[in-house]
Amino acid sequence: MKGWLKTLLQYSITAAIGICVAVVIMAVKGLFGGAELAAKDVYQILCDAFFVPGVIIGGVGLIVFASHGGVFDMLGYAVRLFFDLFRRDVTKRKYRDFYEYKEAKKDKQRSSILFLLIIGCALIVISVVFLILYYHS
Repeated sequence: MKGWLKTLLQYSITAAIGICVAVVIMAVKGLFGGAELAAKDVYQILCDAFFVPGVIIGGVGLIVFASHGGVFDMLGYAVRLFFDLFRRDVTKRKYRDFYEYKEAKKDKQRSSILFLLIIGCALIVISVVFLILYYHS
């Protein structure tokens, strides 16, 4: 049950952040301003408002997915090696070579990022629905 609650919390917080960003975009674009807007303008604002957080959340999920796959391992090792150059005793580095660094990274427990991808895609799907309504109004 503890794992189920953690998953529910991850999805809820991510969805709440996405919706809050969407509401802020709606407010900035004048949806709540009280001015009379045509249906087409409302659909455009709603499409934009849900697309932006969807792309941001989904994009973060894709970057984390790529990182879990080892795409940025060489860059991380290079940064660590650069800062190790400033140590007095270079022979006492934590990792002697990239292979040791890669094996140490492989042993770490990686958390699931599926909630980022699902929430991001859901927000984009909502945006596409408003886009379809925009073109049919």
